[in-house]
Amino acid sequence: MRKFVSFISFVTVLSMLAFLPSKDAKASHAAGAELIYVHIADSTYQFFAKFYRDCTGISEPGTFTLCAYNTCTNTQFTATMNKWQGTLPPDNRPNGSSVSAGCSQYSNKCDNLSSSVPGYREWWYMCIVTLPLKCNSYKFAIWENARNNQNNIQPGNLYVETIFNSSQTWENSSPYYSVKPIPYVCLNQPYTYNNGAIDADGDSLWSQLTQPLAGSSCMGTPTPATIITLTPPINFNTNPLQTNNTFVLTGGNGQMSFTATQQGASTLTLKTREFRKINNVVHELGSIMRDIQVQVLPCSSIPPTLDTVSINDSGAFLNNKVYGCVGQTLEFCFTVTSTDTGAILIAEDNLITAIPGATMTYTNSKTDSIRGCFKWTPTTNDVGPHSFLVIIKDSTCKPPGILLQYARTVDLEIWGPVQASPDTSICIGEP
Repeated sequence: MRKFVSFISFVTVLSMLAFLPSKDAKASHAAGAELIYVHIADSTYQFFAKFYRDCTGISEPGTFTLCAYNTCTNTQFTATMNKWQGTLPPDNRPNGSSVSAGCSQYSNKCDNLSSSVPGYREWWYMCIVTLPLKCNSYKFAIWENARNNQNNIQPGNLYVETIFNSSQTWENSSPYYSVKPIPYVCLNQPYTYNNGAIDADGDSLWSQLTQPLAGSSCMGTPTPATIITLTPPINFNTNPLQTNNTFVLTGGNGQMSFTATQQGASTLTLKTREFRKINNVVHELGSIMRDIQVQVLPCSSIPPTLDTVSINDSGAFLNNKVYGCVGQTLEFCFTVTSTDTGAILIAEDNLITAIPGATMTYTNSKTDSIRGCFKWTPTTNDVGPHSFLVIIKDSTCKPPGILLQYARTVDLEIWGPVQASPDTSICIGEP
């Protein structure tokens, strides 16, 4: 069980989904979900399903059924996922706790159905599965009826799946999302958001948006959710919810940015793929997906912005990326400022999992302008790209009473040591 214990320590900042309803949905309750696995030993894995229940809907399911299918023998099997008996990271809340909007002076619909702030409860389910053989395509899936009402897709089954290619190795845990999202979005205001995808095995990740699914089987191709007709039309590239085609997702770091133009709830489905080089060949080891329900509300808060970046002579800042060298201490600072002079900004980051050994110091917290200073001495094992997230929270808690959160990815590139080549003689005119 060593890997499972290690995983739990990894997820002290593990993200949960924030799925929040916008309409009155007495019979529908499924707001979001994801499915991940942790390698225990040999071909045995611990699966976690995370389900997010709209507090205006019916009760959460007592169990989930994990459906598993492999294409190598065209075999399907199932396992029962019972409610997790442990507590939920990062603050050890009981399973099924209400997820707060962040402003203690305002209740949400989980606490009081007459509240104007939507709310949901977070439930984890777990089972242990031993896979019978290596295969280049295992599909694992869960589904639940029925989705709550929302703007971009019709109610129906909520379905998420996880893919695993075990043909190269049994030793793999799926990626997971390190940022606990609170996707309350202000109407007609720019917003940045990141799920903070991380892989405990150090595999490379790529994130993309897909159409939400409504399947009820792990065999074959799952049924896409039905899209609601809107103007401009919904597409899962630049307008997955009503943003007037301002939606942008950067696959390499998972950064999303958009300006929402329609009040209410909408679902985004993120798929994160993982890649590993084995014997000098890059293999895709699988993928996970997460349903994220974004709640758009009218609010008066003004989003903070990354104002300035300063870097010392041990590195460089070019095209929004910080460059450093192996063996040299990399230091840089940045300022995040709100145009609202009454803003109360708080900064957090995911360095503990993204870049262990790096440190960040924040000054001027709980003002309208925060300064963060990063410090790290990379080793030869750190050559290549890295990234981490800075999460800025505006805790002024203006009506309707939500804690606004903005995420900004900081990308780094570490150069390897300089290598001298032998002296070479060339003739005039030769390149």
